[in-house]
Amino acid sequence: MERDRIEAARSFVLSSKYRKHVLKGLARATLATPTELAENTELQRSHLSRAISELREEDIVELHAPEERTVGRYYGLTDFGEEAWEHLRTDILQVEWQDPDPTTETSSRLVETVTHRLGDKLRFVGMYDGDAARLLYADDDALAEYTEQELTDGARELAFRRVNLDLNIPNKECWAQVYFFDPEALLIAQNSDGTLYSVSFAPYQDVDIAGLLDTIESTVLQTGHGD
Repeated sequence: MERDRIEAARSFVLSSKYRKHVLKGLARATLATPTELAENTELQRSHLSRAISELREEDIVELHAPEERTVGRYYGLTDFGEEAWEHLRTDILQVEWQDPDPTTETSSRLVETVTHRLGDKLRFVGMYDGDAARLLYADDDALAEYTEQELTDGARELAFRRVNLDLNIPNKECWAQVYFFDPEALLIAQNSDGTLYSVSFAPYQDVDIAGLLDTIESTVLQTGHGD
């Protein structure tokens, strides 16, 4: 019975780009208003509001505010919506594996910068632009350690889980930080247009972390990704 309900939810969500966007947005943001879900997209707020209403009727989305409130109407996923998301997220996220040949100036500059600073410690460089995850650089030895499915799962995790980070830091147009998972370190950075970058390297003990972060923020992220 529950499986049938999940399959019905899958068909319902995937049949509308607006419902897919709402589900993806709430899975990433936890709570959001229709206006926030419409930011950085070409989708009209009225269409997203309608999609939210449709998803509420299917017990996928719920309102986290009094019904009579006209502003600050925050929505989130229900328990069933969270369960449905776990089954749907691989259908919604497009993962594009590219040759290590970045196609934008900022992507190229990022790979050049971290290659210069990290040398043979550099393992992977990836990005997520809101639509697709891309592998910008992969060390051959590091690549051999993973199956294609493991790399795909890692890209999805970057895109949707954002390694459990809250990247909505006020009054900052770009942001970067390093997290340590022995023996590897992971640098996560977000620029002003919301593009998320990841850089993994090992070992990290003799890397100038502060210098690396300063370089990423000052020479890579400040210029934006769509130049």
